Amino acid sequence: MNAAPRLRCDDAVGERLAAMAGGRAIVIDHYASRRCGATIGDLRVGLKAWSAPGADDGMVELEPIAGVRVVAEASLVELLDQAELRAGRAFARSQLWIDLDRPERWLDFLDAHPGSRR
Repeated sequence: MNAAPRLRCDDAVGERLAAMAGGRAIVIDHYASRRCGATIGDLRVGLKAWSAPGADDGMVELEPIAGVRVVAEASLVELLDQAELRAGRAFARSQLWIDLDRPERWLDFLDAHPGSRR
């Protein structure tokens, strides 16, 4: 049996993550828009109440981080293999984002998935 895919996270973020999540899961998906032959997009990371992913929702469970469930779009799993979860403070509330080791892979992903997605 294969291990669940894993997203990296430094120790400082891991220590804060359970408090930030408050029982919610980290949910990773993406936004894309195609205009004039080019696709632009962004990875979205949020904390949401989440039950088990269904077979038809396109989401997969990744390895938990510091006891917090992590769920991502199945199409993003390979991209997330070389990525790290980051956290910061902005406007007095915590934010999560994904830092890609090789950001050019995001452009490759958009080329391979050219459709608009909200």
